[in-house]
Amino acid sequence: MGEWTIGELAAATGVAASKIRYWERKGLLPAPERSGGQRRYAPQAAARIARLRLCQEVGFTLEEIASMEEHRSSGLDLWRDLVRSKLADIDRQRAELDRRSARLNGALDCPHTFLSDCPHFRAHVQDYLAGQGPMAQT
Repeated sequence: MGEWTIGELAAATGVAASKIRYWERKGLLPAPERSGGQRRYAPQAAARIARLRLCQEVGFTLEEIASMEEHRSSGLDLWRDLVRSKLADIDRQRAELDRRSARLNGALDCPHTFLSDCPHFRAHVQDYLAGQGPMAQT
C-alpha cells in the first residue's frame, strides 16, 4: 500500500487524527510529507503509532517516550533505566492497592453497623491523625 492520508492512518491505528497531529507537534512522530496540502504518511507510521500506544499503555509519559527516542542513537540504555523505574512504580502501586484491599476486606469483616464504629477503622483514623497514614505524605 502507498502513502496514507491522516484519516486513513487514524482509521488503521484507532488513534484520532487530532492525537496524531499532537504527537507530530511534540516530535514523537516525524513530520509527514505533504501532497496537495495533505499530510501523507508512509505505512511505517502505523508501527510507530502502535509503539507509542504501547509505551503509554505500560505507563510511560510522552516526555519519557520522547527521551527514549532522543537517546536511541546515543547507544545508551536509557530505556532500561526508565523500564526499571516504571516497574518500581508498579510495585509501589501494587503495594498500595494491596493495603487498600486489606483495609476494605477488614471493614467488610467487621460486625459493627457503621464503619465509623469499627475498631480497625478507628485505628486507621488515629494513624492518619498521628501523621502515619498516606494522607500525611501528601
